Parts: sequence; structure tokens; C-alpha cells
Amino acid sequence: MRRVLAPCAVAAISLLGFLAGCTTEPTDPAPPPPPPPAYLRWSDAATWPGGVVPGLGAVVVVPAGKAVLLDVSTPQLGGLTVDGTLRFDRKDLNLTANWIVVHGRFEVGTEAEPFAQRAVITLTGPSTDDIEGFGAKILGVLGGALELHGLPRVSWARLGATAPAGSTQLQMERAVDWRPGDRIVLSSTDLSPDQAEEVLVYSVSGNMVTLQSGLRFSHWGVTETFAGKPLDERAEVGLLTRNVVVQGDEASLTSQFGGHLIVSRGGSAHIEGVEITRMGQKKVLARYPMHWHMMGAVDGQYFRKNSIWKTFNRCVTVHGSNNAAVQGNVCYDNLGHAYFLEDGAETGNLFEDNLGVLTKKAPAGQELLPSDVNPATFWITNPDNTWRRNVAAGSKGFGFWFALPVSPTGLSTGSTQRPRETPLREFVDNVAHSNANTGLNVDDGPNPDGTTSTAHYAPKQIPGSSSPSVTAYFQHFTAYKHNNGRGVWLRGTELRLVNAMLADNAIGATFASSETFVMDAVFVGQSANSGGTQLRNGFPVRGYEFYDGRVGAERVTFVNYVTSGSRMMSALGFNRTNGFPVDPGNYGKELTFINANSVFLDNPAVDKDGDKAAIILDGDGSLTGVSGQYVVANNPLMITSACTVRTAWNAWVCAAPFVQFQVRGANAQVVAPLTITRDDAVASAYVGVPDQPQTVSASVVTSRSYRVQYTGAVPDRPQFSMRRSLPGDWMRIIAPYPNIPFTVIRDSNNGAPLVAAATLAQLDASTGNKYFYDVGTGLLYLKAVTQSGRTQATLFVVPK
Repeated sequence: MRRVLAPCAVAAISLLGFLAGCTTEPTDPAPPPPPPPAYLRWSDAATWPGGVVPGLGAVVVVPAGKAVLLDVSTPQLGGLTVDGTLRFDRKDLNLTANWIVVHGRFEVGTEAEPFAQRAVITLTGPSTDDIEGFGAKILGVLGGALELHGLPRVSWARLGATAPAGSTQLQMERAVDWRPGDRIVLSSTDLSPDQAEEVLVYSVSGNMVTLQSGLRFSHWGVTETFAGKPLDERAEVGLLTRNVVVQGDEASLTSQFGGHLIVSRGGSAHIEGVEITRMGQKKVLARYPMHWHMMGAVDGQYFRKNSIWKTFNRCVTVHGSNNAAVQGNVCYDNLGHAYFLEDGAETGNLFEDNLGVLTKKAPAGQELLPSDVNPATFWITNPDNTWRRNVAAGSKGFGFWFALPVSPTGLSTGSTQRPRETPLREFVDNVAHSNANTGLNVDDGPNPDGTTSTAHYAPKQIPGSSSPSVTAYFQHFTAYKHNNGRGVWLRGTELRLVNAMLADNAIGATFASSETFVMDAVFVGQSANSGGTQLRNGFPVRGYEFYDGRVGAERVTFVNYVTSGSRMMSALGFNRTNGFPVDPGNYGKELTFINANSVFLDNPAVDKDGDKAAIILDGDGSLTGVSGQYVVANNPLMITSACTVRTAWNAWVCAAPFVQFQVRGANAQVVAPLTITRDDAVASAYVGVPDQPQTVSASVVTSRSYRVQYTGAVPDRPQFSMRRSLPGDWMRIIAPYPNIPFTVIRDSNNGAPLVAAATLAQLDASTGNKYFYDVGTGLLYLKAVTQSGRTQATLFVVPK
């Protein structure tokens, strides 16, 4: 049966008002200093009405204006409301209750004097409870203050040497203060996130940790240097055991309905050095292990150097709250997204030095959100926050997922914020490895119904306006050991991946973007960390993968991309089986190749126009040996006498300039499929942009003639464009057109009509201001010429 409890509605055990100021002598053999006179002891019968200390099932209220010192462990209480102050005495204590609500102050240690003993808070109770509208098994800070301060410990550190499978010793990078019996977790340094493992500490001496049992997997512990930059693939080791514990009851392990900690209604929380386990409630909204809920500004509040593990619904949630500090935590073995910005309205929050290990999927059909089928260790819905030195180590989905909605969702619906246009505050020195999907994914934003769809991140000076673009910098990012996804996937405009280190990935980075570049980076195809699970056999491993555009790579070094056996490897490549247009301005510049095959391009698929348009501009000669040359896919329409084959690349190197030739039907008129034939009778067939048969794009050389032959009906409103061109570039276009009155307009829908040429020779001699129509053949002849100050030429054919 569902019951609703509030402080005014419980049959509570209250403090006696006249006892304020009384004291009770301690009876311990070596007692701590007596509490301040204002504190009443929980164990003192005189503290409670009727002279009875709260017993099993009691629902207790600490009234406003009163202060109680918890000096004994409690039985399982029916509930606890703190309207006044409740402080834990400095001794080992257990507080067990169906629920705890704090309107006043709840204190276990202080920031200045952390709690040195062991305190365990256990949340129990039936799932049918609904406490002040926040559900069951709650530790709710609803207008009050929660102060939980465990002993400061080394939250996590990296190995200082490789720990092989079977080993019972760990050499750490530095001395740690871990203790015999502590539980720690080692992250996977393999392609599989499942190679994370828990172990118990037997002893510690400085930076040497002896374990109670041998390791099941090998964990890498060596730093290498490539092109003067460190590649650090050492395993992270996180401390799970803490002396202050907030937990769900043991039944939570089977029900996956744990406790939950929420801060709302103007409450405050300062939590550090705490172990949070068996918390969160699977598939229940707003029931998380740690949760700031619709708080607005929470300046000064923090959640730092805690362990959150074996949880059933996220790790740390910041929801409708700003300026929280989430620092130095270890999140391990949780269901769904782990570090979670909920709606997209959250700004000014700091995520720093956090570790996430083994972010798991809920069973199919039991996800809280549709996106939880690909859980992210860091789920990011607003870029106006700071991420610094965080590690996503082994998610069953993504590492870092910038899932930006058009506007905030959920309880923040109606906010004027525009996350997809909001500048990125700071993303520096973060690491993703051993994730089942991509390490850093900037794409796929949430819709109001919780599903996700393609999301283009284009930050502006003033989001939601026509103000100029600003650049988002993803700096010093490291991604390694990604087999099924990529190290990095970016979709947007004016994005920069700067000083990245990407290693041991099936694909290092792909940008489905425009004006987006990787700079000053190092890509490593194969490091010394080569044992364990291998990259997919037969899969063509690539460092930087071209797609869309304009995108490019500048001052980038590629190391160890060498084909071995059936595994093809190359520094550069293209997104395979691509049907979408690619920009002929996609480029590489100041590239360095060390023990690396520079390029490999797959043969184009028959039904993939993007494959047939694959082209890379060599910006300075560092790729082909000559600045301004192009690397071209094996499509006859792009190959001329100015090209030479590069067999090892399965590609051609061409000197002639290339542009994008686009045929488009106005008013959604279908133009695809069609064939483009060059003036030397070389032809290629195109099927059109996926789901957009009104558009066909191809890469072609300039200063040539091209005939368009439609497979279907001849459109009466075609548009022909030559894009990514220079002033003076030209191409002749021949296409069938109905014998009806028409006009041709250049570069603008409302431009002046072109003049009809009397002969084809007049057209060829023109500067692009004429057209020629052959009534006998029904062919329209056009000359596209890029005018001064423009980067493209477009001709609109419009019936009168």
C-alpha cells in the first residue's frame, strides 16, 4: 500500500523541549570529549518523550531548534525526519531507517575534522513508500544541510608497472594510503570493458600493494612516447572502501531497488570521502545514488573523492542545478549513464578528476531512457560546464557523450537555453579507453520523448541568434582501445580537436562536420600494449577518417600504421560505404608518417556516391610530395592523364584541381539516379544522397565538359552547382531540358537572367553569363564560372 509521509503527519517521537541544555556523562572506557551542552544524546531516555529511546520501527523527529548527538547505533527505524540537527558521535555507528528526510542539519564529521571512525547509513523500507513526493528508501535533503565527511584517502591512482594476470602485487605510480581489507577496482586496459576487476588489499608499503588473490587479467602499466608526446595507457586503480557509508539494504542487490540520495528544495550538500553502494532504483526516474534536483545555483556545494559502486541507476546526477563541484570520485559498476547532466539546462558545473569504470547497460527493456542502451560514463547535455582530467574507462556504450538537445528537456522544458549553439566552457585532459562504443561522441542529441537523433553542434557567440560562430576546443584528449566505435566522433561546425593522443583504436577520429579540424595530434596504430583482445580481423584500421567537410588534419603525426596479415592499416582513410557528399576541400597539412602507410581507400561501392567522391587535398606536399595534389578514390570520372596510381594506397594522386559538382531538383524534384559523362566519354553512375533523391553530388576536375543523363523524368527546375571552387574556375554542363520557355539565373534565385547564346561557340567564349539551348537535340548547354569573391557557381533553370 502506498503511503505519503510528511513531518506534520507522522506519529513521531519528539525531543522534550525542556531538556535543552542538559548533559549526560559518557560511559565508554576511553570517551571522546563530551558534546557541547546544547546536544542531547540519542541514547539518553530523558531525551525522548515518555522516557523511551526509539526502538524498532519507530518514526523519529528531531524538532527544529533541537540538536541530538547520535551516540549509539539504531535499530531499523520506520523513518527519520531531521528538522533540527543530528550529529554522529565520534565512534563506530550504524543508522538504519526506511527513510531519512533532512530539513535541518545532518552531520557526520566536518570539513575541518573529518569523521575518523566508521559510520554506516542503511536505507531500507518498502518500494511503496512515497516520502514527501520523493519515493522510497530516500536520504532526502529537502531544504536542509547534509554534511558527510569521511577520512581523506587516495581516491584513485594509476599503475606504475604492468600487472600481469595471476599477479598478487601492484606497483602504483605513487604511494597510496590504502589498508588491509580495502576493496579496490582495476580498470581494463584492453579492448573489452569486462576486464575491469575488483580485488581486496592484503597489505600496502609505499607504492606497493599486495592483494589477497591473483589478478584474472593483465593490466598495462607503462607510458610510451611518440613524436615527443606521452601515451599513457596505464590502468586506473580506484578505492571503493570508505569509512563513511551510505547504502541500500542487502535486498537491494537482488531487487535492484536501492536507496537514493537527493538534494532539493533549497537544500545543501557537502559530501566527501564517502562510500555509496547499493543505491539507485532501476528504471525509476529521479532515484539516483547522488542527485542535485532542480536547485538552480548551488555555489559552494560539492561531491568529491567518494566511491559510488554497484548502483542501479546512474552514479552522480546534476539536474536543473548549476555550479556544483563533482571532483575526484570513483564510479564503478553502475547501470545506465553514470555522471549525468539531466535536462540540458545545467551550467557552470565542474567535473574534475573523476573516474568511471564499467558503465553497464540495464537488461533490454529495463532502461530508464532509450539512450541507456548505449550508456555513457559522462552524459553531457550542455557544453557550458567544465570537464577536466576525467577518465571514462570501460563503458558498455560511450565514454563521453555530448548529447545536446535543441533546447532543454524534462522539467527544464521552456528554458530559453540552446545547448547546440552554446559555447564550450572547458574540455581538457580527459581520457576515454576500453569503451564498447566511441570514446568521445559529439552527436545524437535527446528529443523531448527521450529518443536521440542526429545533432549538429554549432556554437555561437549568442546562442539562439544569428550571431557569429565561435570555436569549441576539445583539448589534450586521449582515447585508446576502441574496437567497435572510434576514439572520437564529432558532428558540428567550428570544432577543434587539439593536442589529442589517439592510439590502438579501430578508427582514431571521424568528423561528420564542417570547418572542423584535428591539430597538433598524434595517432598511434599499434602501441606496445598489444596483448589481449585484438582489433577486428580483416577490418581496415584507420587513424584519421575523412567524411563530410570541410574537415582536415594539421600538424599531425601518424605512427605504426602498417598492414600485417589480413589486417589493413593506414594513417588516413575515408568513412566506408558512404552515400553522403564529401567536400573536395578536405585536406591534410604538415603531416608526418612514421612506420605508417599514409593512405588506403576502399574501392567505391556501386550504390554509395560518397565513396565515388572520396578525395583528399594535400595542403603542403607532406602527403603526396607535391603541394596542391589530390589523393583520389578509384572512380574513373575523377581520374585523368594528370593522375598516377599509388598501388599501396589503392588510390590515385592527381594534379588537376577538383570541385564538387552538384545536381539538384528545386521544389524536391527528383534527379537521381543519373549518369555523369565527361567529354572524353568516361562516365560514372550516381544514385543520389540517401533519402534525398533530389540531390546528386560528385567530385570532378574543372575546365572540362560534363553531360548529365537522367534515368527518370527530366526535371524542369534543375540547379547545377560547382562548389569549393576558385574565381575563374569553370565547367561546361550539358543536360536534357523540355522544349518549354525558361530562363537561367546565376548564383541567386533573384539574380538577373542570363542571355541566350546564338551558338555553342559563343557560350564557350563567355564568362558564364550566357546559355545555349539546342532545340533539335533538346539539350541545354551551360557554363558555370566562379565569379570574383565567390567560392561556388550555381545556375538555376526556371520555367517561365
